[in-house]
Amino acid sequence: MDHIRITKHFVTVDQRRVHYLRCGQGPIVAMLHASPCSAKVMRPLMQVIGRRFTCLAFDTPGFGLSDKLPQPSPSVEDFADALADTLDALGITKVASYGRHTGASIAVEFAARHPARCSMSLADGYAVFASTYSDAELEKYLEPIVPVWDGGHLVRLWFRYRDQHVFWPWNKQLDSHRSDTDVPDLDFLHRGVVEMLEAGDDYRIGYAAPFRHRALNVIPDLKVPVCFGNRPGDSMYLTRHLYPEGAWTADVPREFADASERELALLLQHPASSAGSGPVACTPLPGRLDEYFIDVEGAQLHVRSLLGTDPDATPLLILHHAPGSSRMHKSLMLAVGEKQAVLAFDLPGHGESDALPNNAQDHDAWLRAAQQVVRALGLKKVHLMGHNGAAALAMRWAVQTPEQIASLVLDAPLWVSDDMRQTLLDSGIPEVEPSWEGAHLLRAWHHCRDAELWWPWFERNHAHKRPQSSSIEPQDLTARVLEAIKQPGNYADAWRTHWEFDDWQSTAQLKVPALLLCSDSDTYAHLSAVIPDAIAAGAFTGRVVCADREKAAHLLNWIASHPA
Repeated sequence: MDHIRITKHFVTVDQRRVHYLRCGQGPIVAMLHASPCSAKVMRPLMQVIGRRFTCLAFDTPGFGLSDKLPQPSPSVEDFADALADTLDALGITKVASYGRHTGASIAVEFAARHPARCSMSLADGYAVFASTYSDAELEKYLEPIVPVWDGGHLVRLWFRYRDQHVFWPWNKQLDSHRSDTDVPDLDFLHRGVVEMLEAGDDYRIGYAAPFRHRALNVIPDLKVPVCFGNRPGDSMYLTRHLYPEGAWTADVPREFADASERELALLLQHPASSAGSGPVACTPLPGRLDEYFIDVEGAQLHVRSLLGTDPDATPLLILHHAPGSSRMHKSLMLAVGEKQAVLAFDLPGHGESDALPNNAQDHDAWLRAAQQVVRALGLKKVHLMGHNGAAALAMRWAVQTPEQIASLVLDAPLWVSDDMRQTLLDSGIPEVEPSWEGAHLLRAWHHCRDAELWWPWFERNHAHKRPQSSSIEPQDLTARVLEAIKQPGNYADAWRTHWEFDDWQSTAQLKVPALLLCSDSDTYAHLSAVIPDAIAAGAFTGRVVCADREKAAHLLNWIASHPA
């Protein structure tokens, strides 16, 4: 649990968006993670370094939430220059640089190429290889991520990431290549798999850079202090004898707590001279959604929007299904955003949004958060759309505070009979908490996939064949599952909230115009067809089933017909 508050931010660098974490105060340390992770892996260390420094932990280009570099095969030098560009965008003149593994290569190269910007560099597990990797060897080490129909690529990633800590290199599973370290805990492994899926097959771009770097040949070019630290159990620990005489090397303790204190002491030897300014606004990028974070009850919620320049515009607010995230609506938002202000945010405890303090996964908590997002943006009213499970949330909002809602769209709501509701509560909610053999990833995969094939998803027989055509293309399923498992502890609770909802009759109390809409390809489109006519006729101005490519046009027509 964080003790020093760590906040999340974006900054625009040329035509790229960079995401970073920030905490602490004092001179700045730019912190760079190893591949194929993100800055999230730096959170525990930030708690220590942040006691004396301002920590800025960046998602390096192509990882986490940061855009990749424009070069097809960027070098470590390119990544180091990109760090300098990012600091320029933040108005920061000088930092100490710190990195692990891939990040260590970037941190040291930054010190070599930009000595006026760097007070010192600390490399944790600097990439040094006894012999240069051939292209063929590197291709085997950085194997492609290829989604497959049975979800096997997820389990392969699980064990590939685990064995990265068991063997060195990971793909030589021999006793002679056993690592001197412990297997990380399940949450660590799960996060690593999620981060590899976020980067996708492009994870190989950034990961390949240190294998082609000049490594120790950088030392003659160093004009500022650079400390090369190595710890027992690290894959680079056995390379200590390769350093030339006179290089600043340091043995770092094996255990994290002691190692962190040692690294803090090393960084304190040459701190940067100033702390710089605070976060800066992220400049919009053409053809892209704006992305930022809004504080709600001490949590940061991830927002995507295209709000335009009209302060009086009434935007469309899309509430995503949970488990999941607003990322699944990016294409729709871009299409709608050509003519209409639009926004969405990741519900608390899903996607990239923090959980609220008590991590409640229910309509009350979600609605409270949504209303605070709207209030923070200074919006008087919104056109509201709720997708799948969030349709009930949207309906409740419109019933309780109709003055905040210009119009309502329920997008493929999860309407079920009382008998089916109980069946789903009894049998239809898989747990996806991380498990040692990675089976939780397969449970999430086949929950999503089987819902495309049968209704309910666990009745796998001809009589329960789903009436609509299925959408089970592995690449698409991978994107959907990724967003659903980012915070796996909330997966089952979110589904339980949806299946427990039994108040569709309250649609009769709606005092705002309402549309029942669904794409014919939606996983739960068939449920819209069985909403009783008594409810639909009394509550909805219309019912529309459309092709997915037509949804934006229907939404725009609906909004134009119901101005605020």
